[in-house]
Amino acid sequence: MLVPKKLTHWSAILALLGLTAGCFPREQPQIRSPSLAIPGFANQSQSAQPENDSDKVAREKLFPNDVGWIDVKRDFGAKGDGITDDTEAILQAIKAPYKDYTRPKVMYFPKGTYLISDTLQLTGGRYTCCVTFQGQGKDTTIIKLKNNAPGFGNPDNPKAVIQTRKGNEAFRHYFRGLTVHTGSSNLGAIGIDYVSNNRGSIKDVAIKSGDGEGKVGLAMTREWPGPSLIKNVDIEGFDYGIQIRHPEYGLTLEHITLRNQKVAGILNQQNTIAIRGLKSNNSVPVIQNRQGGLVIVLDGDFRGGSSSVSAIDSKAYLYARNITASGYRSAIKHKGNVVQGSSHAEYISHQVYSLFDSPKHSLQLPIEETPSFHENELNNWANVRDYPSIQAAMDSGKSTIYFPRGNYKVSGIINVPATVRKIVGFESFINLNKDLKAIFQIQEDSEHPLIIEGLLFSSVIVEHMSSRSLAIKHCAGPKIHNSQGVGKLFLEDVQINLYLDYPQDVWARQLNSEVIRKVTNKGGNLWILGIKTEKKGTVIETTSGGRTELLGTLIYPFQKFNEEDKKEAAFINNESNQSLIYSVSAYGANRNYRIQVKEIRNGETKLFFTKDMPSRAMPLFVGYEAVHRDKN
Repeated sequence: MLVPKKLTHWSAILALLGLTAGCFPREQPQIRSPSLAIPGFANQSQSAQPENDSDKVAREKLFPNDVGWIDVKRDFGAKGDGITDDTEAILQAIKAPYKDYTRPKVMYFPKGTYLISDTLQLTGGRYTCCVTFQGQGKDTTIIKLKNNAPGFGNPDNPKAVIQTRKGNEAFRHYFRGLTVHTGSSNLGAIGIDYVSNNRGSIKDVAIKSGDGEGKVGLAMTREWPGPSLIKNVDIEGFDYGIQIRHPEYGLTLEHITLRNQKVAGILNQQNTIAIRGLKSNNSVPVIQNRQGGLVIVLDGDFRGGSSSVSAIDSKAYLYARNITASGYRSAIKHKGNVVQGSSHAEYISHQVYSLFDSPKHSLQLPIEETPSFHENELNNWANVRDYPSIQAAMDSGKSTIYFPRGNYKVSGIINVPATVRKIVGFESFINLNKDLKAIFQIQEDSEHPLIIEGLLFSSVIVEHMSSRSLAIKHCAGPKIHNSQGVGKLFLEDVQINLYLDYPQDVWARQLNSEVIRKVTNKGGNLWILGIKTEKKGTVIETTSGGRTELLGTLIYPFQKFNEEDKKEAAFINNESNQSLIYSVSAYGANRNYRIQVKEIRNGETKLFFTKDMPSRAMPLFVGYEAVHRDKN
């Protein structure tokens, strides 16, 4: 990831590229017509959500003692009794040396209340990038700031309880299963000041103010937040629940609950954010969108509003679907104009773009939750180091196979039987043994999904060959090979290149790809909530009648494009179906796609050029044929 140059006006960027501003006429905001349906799908509302996995993971989690992490109580003497000041013990754990990028630091906070009086700062040398705080559960592990703590009283000079490093090498910062409590009388407190790049997540976390005071619950305002995933997060109090700034690199949020903010639930300035499952109980606006930002929000439930304000106050780009507001003057205000209505099936603030005749709304593919599983019976965990081979661990009959933090050399075919429900690492690195091939093979069917989580793969293949669903979460790699008729695939917070040779139903949340060939969809159904790509080369190619729905976030083609490169489109739709919402950050001459979309329909080819984009944001591009809804 490269450091972007100072942001310049989009028209100047276009001029550098030898392009001109878009020539399309302005249109009124779009509201979806309910009389159309997607080929091959029932046109069902996405408000009827399946089981939310946040219900499963909120409980206390147990782990074996030999996973290889730092236990702040056992190893550094933190008490977690709610009385002793644990600041110095935790800071010493943070400062403890660790090997390198492939063996990052994982810190475990057993249940308890860890009282602190100063910032827990994850900054310094290069490898202070990759740090994990893992709690035992957000109701049982609490990091609490002392009341009236020195340095936290001035909202004009705010100070964080926890702060990661900034920049674009703030890789793989994770906070899971804990609560950050900012105490009382700390008016300048920020709960978590967070930057993570490529991968990273705040998940199953609560951020609370003891008296409602404080500046921001979750601040992502330093250079350059994202891509990362914020999921199953509850924020109570503060002026702002979440504050986001800067145009790079896009953020994905899912299942967020906001309560009792004083100014706004979320303030977005410039960034592109994709949100699904946003609940708010506030009298102030739920979302403020400013300075050219793009907000995509699905499934919003906004309650407790004041009749003097709208739930969403946007002065930039907004795509909203299946949102309902109660108590507010309206659900949406756009550029100072109140949009009538307390609910919207679909709202698009700007023009919808297309090359062929297409419906003026997104594909709206069915959405399924990412499967979750955690085994609290520790005798059902198998440590691969306790067996003569990885295959022997897989065949142990245990539900959870774990790779303690460290590096592992693998080769050959490793069969994953139906008895295995989770393969988990602790930022563990799995690499090829010399120049051999290594394949984790999923052949056996099962009603239970297989979860692969917390692993860094290098040149290792996961071969999906059965009807069993597969979920890959918080991983770098692997190479995924699929087969005809395989089960569902779920991706969450992954750095991966996705080439699907056969049709498959795929749901991806926070997908990061930084190679020339990034994503291919051959006849499948591909739903993406948040993508970030780098370099030239096609971002997504959809063929063989496939369906691709992209809901954010950022395309970042920082490399120089030669004349051959400029012939490639960012998105290719070959006799298939797609809808796209995203932003582009391009800096300098010849560092952007010339063609945004290439579409082939019934043998005819059309091109949509970068010069015809309204700005750096694509509010909605559609390329598919609609059919009338089945009346039955």
